[in-house]
Amino acid sequence: MSVVNKKIESLFFDIDGTLVSFKTHEVPESTKRAIRELRAKGVKVFVATGRMLSMLEVLSDIEFDGFITYNGGCCVDGNLNEIFSHPIPVEQLKALEEHLKSDHFPVSYMRKDGMYVNELAQIVRNVAEHVNVEPPIVMEPAEVIKEPVYQLCIYLEDDEKLQQILKGVLTDCISNRWISWFADVNVKGVTKQLGIDKILEHFGLPLETSMAFGDAGNDIPMIKHAAVGVAMGNSSDQVKQIADYVTADVDDDGVYKALQHFGLL
Repeated sequence: MSVVNKKIESLFFDIDGTLVSFKTHEVPESTKRAIRELRAKGVKVFVATGRMLSMLEVLSDIEFDGFITYNGGCCVDGNLNEIFSHPIPVEQLKALEEHLKSDHFPVSYMRKDGMYVNELAQIVRNVAEHVNVEPPIVMEPAEVIKEPVYQLCIYLEDDEKLQQILKGVLTDCISNRWISWFADVNVKGVTKQLGIDKILEHFGLPLETSMAFGDAGNDIPMIKHAAVGVAMGNSSDQVKQIADYVTADVDDDGVYKALQHFGLL
């Protein structure tokens, strides 16, 4: 189908690898200008990320209309008022806590007040450095899960073992990877696709006029779901194959070039 010049009223952007470069850890100036221009025209612009609300400092000089965080686990408006949230059931977290007593591996727990980890292993430090954020705070799982947890990060590169844990321990959860070092784990049904639906419902916007940008596995549900799905040039082949359009890399003004391609700028 042809999607060029399609009317667009809402835009959804992943952060890491889409808005933010892994090389510079910054948003390209061309992307900032484009977002400001589009919002001035009345287009609603949203973030859709696996990050927590407290890890959005890299976007502090850009104004957005809302945020999908924890891969859809919590959605808020531009003033950070909650629109929707779905934490991981505590029974699942207790089952994981028990499993870790005999089969230990690093796990990060993402709450609203911060990110906590059972062990500050080197792989955990590597991930934090890769996305230019502070490493999680070490805390025993039994203490962490006293407050709602919206997402887990399981630091296992062995995907077969990860799937065994999902089938035998975290039975109500799903996983997505955006780098090989770890997997995001959310409640089944909680994806960026769900986040888009909750945001659009709140703002009274139709799905038919939405556009989503992403680069990794956790972006696939929203890229497929939006009326127009755009894959960054630095995306995996899996993401590129399901997108309506593949733009340039984040470091080559990919967002700006795609918006120009669709006649939005």
